[in-house]
Amino acid sequence: MCLASPVGDYRFAVMNPDAKHGRWILPLIIASMVVLTFTFVNSLEPASNVEGPTTQPEPPFPTEPTSPTTSLPPDLQAFIVTLDIFQNQATAFGDQLDTVNAAWEDDEASFGDTREAFLDLNDEISQWENEVAQVEGVPPEVAELHVALVVEVGDLAPKVEDVVLGLEAPDDGTLRRTAVAEFSTEIQQVIEALEAIKTALAGGTTPTTSGDTTTSTVPETTGADG
Repeated sequence: MCLASPVGDYRFAVMNPDAKHGRWILPLIIASMVVLTFTFVNSLEPASNVEGPTTQPEPPFPTEPTSPTTSLPPDLQAFIVTLDIFQNQATAFGDQLDTVNAAWEDDEASFGDTREAFLDLNDEISQWENEVAQVEGVPPEVAELHVALVVEVGDLAPKVEDVVLGLEAPDDGTLRRTAVAEFSTEIQQVIEALEAIKTALAGGTTPTTSGDTTTSTVPETTGADG
């Protein structure tokens, strides 16, 4: 009896444990695509940031011809900001005195409250005078103008004292009203002194090389105070 060879019998063939080997390829491809997509998206973020600076240099080019005439050094810009603050404070002091005086004129405040309000304003102005006098960073080219400003600010507190004396005077209010008007004039002179410094700094930075122009500008404004 002849037995069939196990080699030729398909029943004895070695079976592939996973006949559908292709089903592992698709998940691998999908995983690879996810990794590549994540990597690609991350690589785009710095590229988008790079595009921003490329568009920013464009606006300055048209303004370059005019910027040298209007730009100031940082220290001068900071000092001008300080002058603006001083100007706002001076305006506020003038408004505050007018408000207190108007309340007294309209019988909306008592004598004691009005007098106390004037004295409080006098104290605030006295402290502010020290701040103006001791301000730091005064440019040398406007040192004389700053001295003129300090002189003008020093006249404010005595005028408030005159307002208090007018309030206490046994008259019809003429002395007080006159003192209030004089105080408003002093406030305006302080503002003009501040504007003179800002104008000198804005227009006096470029002609610093010519000493004649700078020295001629400072004395003219200083003499006007007298």
